[in-house]
Formats: sequence, C-alpha cells, structure tokens
Amino acid sequence: MDILGEIAKGIGSLFIQPALYVAILLVIVAGFSRIRWERKAFHVSIHSPWQELKGFFGIGLLFGLTLSIVTFFIGLTLTITWIAIFNVVMIVLLLVGLFRMASTAYTIGITSLAYYAVYYFNLDLSPFVDQMLPLRDLYVDNFMIVLVLLLALLLAVEAFLIQFSGANHASPMLRKSGRGKLVGAFQLRRLWFVPLVCFIPGHGFAALFDWWPVFQIGNQSFALMILPLVIGFQQQVQSQLPAQAARKLAVRITSLAIVVALIGVVSIVVPILTLLGFVVAIIGRFWVSYRHRADERNAPFKFTPQPDGIMILGARDNTPASRMSLLPGEKILEVNGQPVRNREDLYEALNENRAYCKLKVQDNNGEPRIVQTALHEGDSFELGLFMVEAR
Repeated sequence: MDILGEIAKGIGSLFIQPALYVAILLVIVAGFSRIRWERKAFHVSIHSPWQELKGFFGIGLLFGLTLSIVTFFIGLTLTITWIAIFNVVMIVLLLVGLFRMASTAYTIGITSLAYYAVYYFNLDLSPFVDQMLPLRDLYVDNFMIVLVLLLALLLAVEAFLIQFSGANHASPMLRKSGRGKLVGAFQLRRLWFVPLVCFIPGHGFAALFDWWPVFQIGNQSFALMILPLVIGFQQQVQSQLPAQAARKLAVRITSLAIVVALIGVVSIVVPILTLLGFVVAIIGRFWVSYRHRADERNAPFKFTPQPDGIMILGARDNTPASRMSLLPGEKILEVNGQPVRNREDLYEALNENRAYCKLKVQDNNGEPRIVQTALHEGDSFELGLFMVEAR
C-alpha cells in the first residue's frame, strides 16, 4: 500500500483513541458552562458557546502538522502499550483536573513513568502487547531519551500557545474579594488539539485490528498512527491584564522546557536521568501553576470599582464599545463631557445626545484618550460594555 494510503489510515487511528472524544466533550461542556456564569454575572452571554471548540481545532493543528513532519522523517516510534497508557492517563487527568491538568508535562510525564514501571516490573497489559516487539526487547533507555526530548519540545510549544493565543477571548467575571467587595477577574481557559504522527513497530496493531495496514521500512514492519495530544491550561487573573499573565506563564514554562531539554541531553550519557526529566517536568509545571495562583492571591486587585470613573472589563463584539476599542483595565472618566461614576451617570450622559457618544478614557498606561462613535437607534441602551461597579 502506498504511503498516502498509510497516512489516511493513520488519520483514522484518531477515531479509535477514546482520549480524543473525552477532550472534545470536555471542550463543549466548558463552553456551555461558561455561558451560564457569564449570564449570571452580566445577564448576557459574551462569546459563543462554541468558542472553546473553535479554539480546540485552531492553531494547535498547525503546530501538530509542523511537529508531525519532523517526527515523521525522524521516525518517532511509540509502542501500543505506551499509547494505551497515554489514553488512560489523559482521560483521567481531563476528568479530574479539567483544563488545569492538560499540560503535556502531566500527560506525557506520567505516561512515561508508568510505562517505565511496566517495563521494570515486567507487567502484563494484555491485549495491549507489542507482538513483534516484546517489552524486554525494547531499548528502553533510547526510548525514554526520545520521550524526554519530545516532552521538552512540547513544553516549548505549550509556552508559545499560551503567550500568543492563551489570552484571546479571555472570559470576564465578577467575584467577591475576601472582604466581600465586588471585583472583576478573567478566566484564562484554553485547550488545543495537537495531532502527532508516530510509528508503531511490528504487527502489534494488526494483531488487535486485523484490517489495520502495515508497511515495510527496510527489513522492519511499521504501522502509522496519529497520537491525539491536547495541550491546555486554566488560570484566573485578577491583578493584571490577561495578556500580561499569559506572557508570565509562557516565560516560566519556557524555562521549564529548557531545563527538561538539558536533562534529556545529559541522559544520553546517563540514561537513568530520563526519569528525573519526567519528574522535573511534572513538579515544575505544577509549581508554575501554584506560583501564578500565589502571585494573584497576594497582589492587589486591578479590576475594582473606581471613585473617579467606571472600570472596564471588556466589550461585546459588534457593539459601540467594540467600535471604540475599549479595552479591559481602562477607565471611563467622562461621557459627552460629563464626569461619570457609575452606570446611571453613564446612561444619563448618553441620553443627552442619543446619536453620538464621546468618551474620555484613561488607558492602561494612565494616559487619557478620547474615543467616539455614532450611535444607532437603541445603541444608547446597549453599549456592549462589561463594567465593575459597586453594588
């Protein structure tokens, strides 16, 4: 069978791995649960309930394609046992930790440690047994070295995704501070699908599915499979802008990726260090999340009611507020020349001129700016603003 046919069959392998279905279901449920708490806080939904699903099949596919080209030509080889453990680990982490535990530091790190335990203790995981490559015949040190280096690369991809798209469509929310004061915050929650091409040695998969294609490379037999990797994170932001928080997370995860890569390189000489690499990845990623929560808990709130204006949390798409490019963290000082302190002041000033809106805004650098737009009929009652105000 030609290579294009094999690739088509490899794509089909996605649909026999339950972790993919669990991830898709989780993303759909997350979208509709977000709609509920948006309506509870603001009495209106902000983004489409399918926003998370669109992001799931977004830029991650491009990274998956790029990485797959690399892994295809270097001949990344995984075993059926490893893939079976991976699916179980990812399903458990998604169900227990939701987006928070969707980092490859956890999924690949825990899977690889569990796989090494299976190898070390010679456990029988039938029917997920590599028929043409018995576990004891595997060069486990080389296998683990490749996985550590792959994990380091995927952590770097995770950092990139968080920095450049992790804050997109951040969901504003209202919550009470420890003193019972109403403050604004943002929920950063994303899950990306990153399909990764890999080879399975021998006729192992055909032993489970007799219709599965097998082809030859040299004197060895391989089956082609696509591994349904997902990369995700979830953090709450209340002391800084979402983009700033995403950048800080990305920097810390990039540092972790470098450390794991260095351990992977050293493990070429001292193979047992691969286990340290997985442990460092797991603990390091947990520390990154914990450090972010601790920083947010100890920092002063940014999105609070203001004595001299109205704090903006965001703007709905295709509304006067979005046309004026009003941004989270900015503060409305005047409307049509009148100072405003709350929602009532704002709409009273708008009613002075129902066909026009001119705002004096203090931006996130503390500098004033003027924004304006024409208002259509009904716009004065629905600017599309999400605000933080005393209640």
